[in-house]
Amino acid sequence: MKFQFNRLDVREEDIFAELHHFLLRKNNRYMTNDEIVEKTGVSGDLLAKWAKNGKFKSSIFPNIGAPCERCGTITQTRLCLNCSETITGTLAKEERDREWFKKINQKQRSTYHYR
Repeated sequence: MKFQFNRLDVREEDIFAELHHFLLRKNNRYMTNDEIVEKTGVSGDLLAKWAKNGKFKSSIFPNIGAPCERCGTITQTRLCLNCSETITGTLAKEERDREWFKKINQKQRSTYHYR
């Protein structure tokens, strides 16, 4: 069912209202972004914008999301799980390296310090 908007002055809110009504039907709640774009003709960018703004509750529409800000994978958060874990791991490693460097500097200062 492609949405038909014959007028040029159709507002974004009107498109969203019709799409939301369409998605609330039991058979349509589990559609993915690609399926929605294909069946309704609604722009993928517009769909991603609404998902990013939180207009689709993940408990009702679990397969709708926006692109991850790092890799582009569709997710319901700003970063996908993989990118989030990668960033967290990198930050933890940097913290360990910083502590190691701090210990090395303290040892070198005490070794070369004359009293």
